[in-house]
Amino acid sequence: MTTVNWSVATLSSPEMRRPQKGEESIAFECPRCQKVFVATVESVAKARRKRLIYLTIGWLLLLSLLVTLPMAFQLGGQVREENDTSLNPMAVLVPLVAVGFIAGLTFFGVGRRYEGIKKYRLLLPNGKRTVLVQGHRFN
Repeated sequence: MTTVNWSVATLSSPEMRRPQKGEESIAFECPRCQKVFVATVESVAKARRKRLIYLTIGWLLLLSLLVTLPMAFQLGGQVREENDTSLNPMAVLVPLVAVGFIAGLTFFGVGRRYEGIKKYRLLLPNGKRTVLVQGHRFN
């Protein structure tokens, strides 16, 4: 099985221009296996806007740790009375810290790698597109 790692620059080359608005399907041929592939490519402005949104959400979630983590340490060290029927603040703070950390890193990582190329499919001889493409992937 042949493995081909496509660079995003391949789809940004002069012969394969990105659309001015929205998104378009672009067909290209693999130089190694001679198969025809189709990728949905977004315009530069749309890809840049989505990338900025992902990075902003990621940074905000990571910055929220500056509030929730110290608060969890402060309130986690306090002793509660046995008869205290109020809601334990740790029941709220621990999930908030976990969501802020996991989702923040995820959004930040996706934002850094986002290039606006999606729905990468192999074009079959009958004109249909496959769901999965084996041996080819984007870097």
